[in-house]
Amino acid sequence: MESYQDEESCKLKFKEVRDKAGVTCKRCSGTTHYWLQSKQMYQCKKCRFRTSLKSGTILEASKLSFQYWFIAMYLMSSTKKSISVYEVQRQLGHKRYEPIWAMTHKIRSAMDTRDNKYLLQENVEVDEGFFETIVPEDQKE
Repeated sequence: MESYQDEESCKLKFKEVRDKAGVTCKRCSGTTHYWLQSKQMYQCKKCRFRTSLKSGTILEASKLSFQYWFIAMYLMSSTKKSISVYEVQRQLGHKRYEPIWAMTHKIRSAMDTRDNKYLLQENVEVDEGFFETIVPEDQKE
């Protein structure tokens, strides 16, 4: 939270992460872009199509600030338990519920997509949980 106290620092960090992940052109699928500082957009070297910083990410079509997104991601990932949309809205001090609801659901969806990429193996240490063990039919005695 201390590192990203203003909109500009959040935008710079997001751009840094986006640069590492790579940008793909929506028009020609090109992967080489350059940054137009004056427009605050990427431009494809192949077809010159411009892409905003939010385009192609979960932030696309959102009018909420980068700082709101950073704070919401922090709040949603820093607790063991779920956080309500009302609590995120209260923490952000935002008046309207709907954009915060949409933002938190996009973040939850992205977190779910990320988690589904990994399969736990070997020994796994877990805090406070109740689990059911399902034994396949062919391994039952």
